[in-house]
Amino acid sequence: MFKQVFRLAFVTVIWKQYKQVIVSTLLLFTFIFLVSNIHADFLTHTEMQKDTTGTGLSFIAKWLAYAVGVGLYFAYHAYRGQSSNKKPNKKHKSTSKQGIVTVAPESSEDDPFAEIRQRKTLRSRADFLEGKE
Repeated sequence: MFKQVFRLAFVTVIWKQYKQVIVSTLLLFTFIFLVSNIHADFLTHTEMQKDTTGTGLSFIAKWLAYAVGVGLYFAYHAYRGQSSNKKPNKKHKSTSKQGIVTVAPESSEDDPFAEIRQRKTLRSRADFLEGKE
């Protein structure tokens, strides 16, 4: 029973980590399969018609389609790699005299803790229960 749970957990972790790579690779293989089948159908059609004038162009179109598909695959992964390295950071870092780095957001609208930082004294839940002000 635990073997199945561990296997499912492992597959889930792999899927979450590599979902985009798996899906894009499956799409690439599907694209290549479709292009090759369409080309084979065209060659069968031209053979049945006994007209082989467009055969050379069909091979050029097939390999051009392969090149475009593989190029788009690598371009997608190159762009995805760059965008994951450059995560947008909406916060500005500042260093105080003691060398402590504080992070402040661009605007107070994005900061849910802005009101808490502006308070002079902070009270805990116990202070509220005791009624201290």
